[in-house]
Amino acid sequence: MRRRIGDVLVGGKAISQELRDRALALQLKQKGRLCTNLLELGGVREDLLLRALAVQYGVATCTAADLAEIRPDILRLVPAKLAANLFVVPFKRLGRNLSLAMRDPKDLPAIDEVSFLTGLAITPFVALDLRIQLALQKHYGIAIDPRYADLAARLEAGGGVLPVPPPRTPRPLVRSSSAGTRAVAPESPPVPVPAPPAAQPAPLPAPAPDPAPPTAPKPAAPAEIEMEAHEEERLRISGPIVLPPEPTDAVGGEEVAPLVAEAAPASLVDCLSRAESRDEIAAAVLREAGRLLRRAALFIAQAERVIGWAAVPEPPDGLRSFSIGFAEPSLFASLRNTDGFYVGPCPDLPGNRKILEALGSDYPAHVAAVPVTLKGKSVLFLLGEVRPGETPPKAMELKRLGALTAIALEILLLRNKLRSL
Repeated sequence: MRRRIGDVLVGGKAISQELRDRALALQLKQKGRLCTNLLELGGVREDLLLRALAVQYGVATCTAADLAEIRPDILRLVPAKLAANLFVVPFKRLGRNLSLAMRDPKDLPAIDEVSFLTGLAITPFVALDLRIQLALQKHYGIAIDPRYADLAARLEAGGGVLPVPPPRTPRPLVRSSSAGTRAVAPESPPVPVPAPPAAQPAPLPAPAPDPAPPTAPKPAAPAEIEMEAHEEERLRISGPIVLPPEPTDAVGGEEVAPLVAEAAPASLVDCLSRAESRDEIAAAVLREAGRLLRRAALFIAQAERVIGWAAVPEPPDGLRSFSIGFAEPSLFASLRNTDGFYVGPCPDLPGNRKILEALGSDYPAHVAAVPVTLKGKSVLFLLGEVRPGETPPKAMELKRLGALTAIALEILLLRNKLRSL
């Protein structure tokens, strides 16, 4: 699960927790992205926020300078309406590769849509929402909220950061027996009068300070996320940084078992490593799933819904035409964009009954389901019916199969990108 940008900034000592909470409260009133609200509150550098976004998403950054001047032939690759709807701006092209500035570089449906439209391989770059909005206005003539232009002007005047407004000092209160409580202007502090010298007792030795626990972190003032120059350059050139995934719990069924408990079948690994198309990947995965389950199917996760793809045994008539929205409660909606899984009786929901019908199974049934996740987003779902009277597959087997499917898809995408260069 991807960390929130506020947690990244607080964890990196870039901002205080109090400032993050103030920005979240402002976000409820004014909407917009959290980084925009942090800039409006002041005291945070624009380049620091962009660096934190790069850490959060694990991709290279696109700065205001990158979006300042863009060739017209590159802008024409993405129509203005599509760019405004997806909040993307193309800014550079190298051969068959198009660099795309995005406020959410993990929006795979948006990347797929631009790639399909242009016929180019897409390299996503993260940019501040403020800079995406201004680029849409400048290069495409899209009307935007005036707050962005005002914020940009103030940032430019302040050298990339707004000053923090001084805290309001409350006026002191005095009590009067006749007039009650009233506010008065602060007075100058009285000049201290030195006391006459007096005999003082011998001072006691100062107590030794308590030793700090060995694991206590050294206090540090909130400054910035440190990054050496060569590391920053590598981030901008070499591409994604893979962050360790945060632990997640299973949606249902058994506890999560480590994926390294058993080696994956050699035949499966060999088929996936040599797959030249998504259909070949699906065939290999479903062969393995057929060994674990009575029936199994792969479903494609789109932006707002899930559609049927392939199944073993031969898919029933309803699988190809199957479609269910994520807004409808179902196993797919529960597992979406998680590292979880489900093994157990199929919950009695209308959406789950539709899934079983597409699979060719009758309700009630015991099912096993796992999402196939790429870069934090579910792209496929593997779901099957457990054989009656048999022990359901272990969590490790399900999660391993989902992880292998994701790796095979990523290898295929990289291979296609290499061929397109």
